[in-house]
Amino acid sequence: MKKILLPVFILLSQITIAQNQVDFIKANATIDFDISQRKILGNVSYTFDLKSEIDTIRIDAKNMQIQSVLIDGKSAGFKYDNKQIKLYAGYKIGSNNLAIKYNTIPKQTVYFVGTGNDLQIWTQGQGKYTSHWLPSFDDYNEKVIFNMSISFDKNYQVVSNGVLANKKTNGNNVTWNYQMEQPMSSYLLMFAVGKYDVSTQKSTSGIPIESYLKPSDKTKYESTYQHTKQMFDFFEKEIGYNYPWKIYRNVPVEDFLYSGMENTTSTIFNQDFVVDNIGAFDRNYVNVNAHELAHQWFGDLITAKSGKDHWLQEGFATFYALLAEREIYGDDYFYWELYEMAEKIQKESQNQTNTTILSEGSTSLTYYEKGAWALFALRNQIGDANFQTAVKNYLTKYAFQNVSTDDFLKEVENVCSFDSAKFKKDWLNNSKFDIKQAVFLLKNNPMIHQYLELIDKQALPFESKKEYLINTLVNSPYDKVKQEVIYQIHNVSYPEAKEFYDYVAQSDNLKVRQAMVQILKEIPNEYVETYETFLDDESYITQEIALKNIWYQRPDLKHKVLDKSKNWEGFNDKNLRITWLMLALATDNYNLDKKPNWYKELEGYAYSKYNSNVRMNAISAMWFLNQYDSNTLPHLVNALVSHKPQFRKFGREAIIKLCSKKEFKKHFTDLIPYLPEDEHVALKKIMSEIDNQ
Repeated sequence: MKKILLPVFILLSQITIAQNQVDFIKANATIDFDISQRKILGNVSYTFDLKSEIDTIRIDAKNMQIQSVLIDGKSAGFKYDNKQIKLYAGYKIGSNNLAIKYNTIPKQTVYFVGTGNDLQIWTQGQGKYTSHWLPSFDDYNEKVIFNMSISFDKNYQVVSNGVLANKKTNGNNVTWNYQMEQPMSSYLLMFAVGKYDVSTQKSTSGIPIESYLKPSDKTKYESTYQHTKQMFDFFEKEIGYNYPWKIYRNVPVEDFLYSGMENTTSTIFNQDFVVDNIGAFDRNYVNVNAHELAHQWFGDLITAKSGKDHWLQEGFATFYALLAEREIYGDDYFYWELYEMAEKIQKESQNQTNTTILSEGSTSLTYYEKGAWALFALRNQIGDANFQTAVKNYLTKYAFQNVSTDDFLKEVENVCSFDSAKFKKDWLNNSKFDIKQAVFLLKNNPMIHQYLELIDKQALPFESKKEYLINTLVNSPYDKVKQEVIYQIHNVSYPEAKEFYDYVAQSDNLKVRQAMVQILKEIPNEYVETYETFLDDESYITQEIALKNIWYQRPDLKHKVLDKSKNWEGFNDKNLRITWLMLALATDNYNLDKKPNWYKELEGYAYSKYNSNVRMNAISAMWFLNQYDSNTLPHLVNALVSHKPQFRKFGREAIIKLCSKKEFKKHFTDLIPYLPEDEHVALKKIMSEIDNQ
């Protein structure tokens, strides 16, 4: 093995050393689109300095048609292998200007979602590589000042990194010119195209904060973007280093791959976090907003040198998001989130997965939550002031550069007596998680203390703790404690727990009421009238659970609750509307003349014009009505070519399960000749796998 690996290591080292002889300084890119082919037509010019003679200069460029490569206006010697442009002639020591003309149909990284007025085009660089749509640099250590000019239909908004310098109209198109002043890694480059309304406010320091929403969501501005300015101002004060860019934006897109992505100056996030006032109770953008904003310092201003230092981005962003939420919601919220993180980390560390922070290929939970816990422990150890000084010095020293864990720990050592080796041993190189130390750090918080006291009583017989539980429910000021009391009566009969039911019935605490809805497997006859009031709670989750439970358990009330909920929509995934359609279609003697249109509406939500969560909900509802509804088959096949991994998995697993029945296997086989090429290939591959099992 050593004999095989050693030459490869030497080769990679030589490439890295050689590339370090080249300093790419600035890029000017122009982007046009051929929407019919989902093609990008691009030009990019790079200014670079060559420090000494070099055999080859490499630019990453995946699966492109390279039309021309010029250096200082003259044809350059290059080779292209569908992965990299390798320059071997035409450059000189000193300053050079490289110009590349190309076109490409990206297989990933650029996503065309929707059609017509609902069309959106957006990018995801991290983990997907910007080099699929722009000749650039997969290596995070190559930082460049990027300026983007993007042309598109004048009826759409176009967003990219940096300040919008100007817009130029040319017939039906507008060219949007965005400029940056400081360098960044290529994976942070972005663009988003869509129809948006934009609202702008300014931070206390004068930075414009732009918040985007689809025109149909304009009433959701306050509920979606709550606390944005407060968090921005908090970070500048807490971090002690001014926001490093000229502008900040939040742009929601449909069917985004993740919760959010911290592109420099311009965060893209999932449309599912665009919520109204009711939706914000159960699902809001605050944490994701804070996390991606924190990345503007930790990840964008300074970027990890290698994968093993990834926690310097995700651990810091997770921890600072918690600090921002503490500023908004208080200490109890902060300590509760840390407690929940600790439980997840402890569980994962017992499953023998890679849970070492300072390591390549560790789990997301390790980089994010365990990384945040390491910072929480460090801050407790050295004190708030020392921690803040170390972070400020760290950012100041390495601004717009790449960093390692040792770079950060050295700044900690410079401000206080600190044993870096021990910290790395205890936290960064330790696959285990010391839950006892974690609890020790948290238990001084009164809420956590009371909650842990309650947890200690879980195994006790109900009668022996009944008085304690009811006193806690009535008198505790903490929602999480009250919820735990309700969870501990889940197996207790109604007569025995009547005091608890009565308390919840009179309570206006939506979290406590939701806990009661979640634990009730059967609705006691004496509690039905009260249970119906849960349908009025301003929580889409509570309403969905209550509606389903009443429908399943009380046939006499089916028509009543369906009439009450017939206009509900719910979250962006239409959880309440699809649930209502499913239950209404399954209810005997309920508006029989309307059922054909209701089924048509339900199946309509399974089509590709809707996001993948809506589609999965619709298909699942169709299965509830008919486990083998053949109308779902084309939608499942279409799921196989979705850009969303979760939807692809959903479609794949469903097809494999359905093919266990011969008649459905034949249905799928019969579909193959009539499918678009991409669906044809995807389905044929799965059918082949099934045949070979």
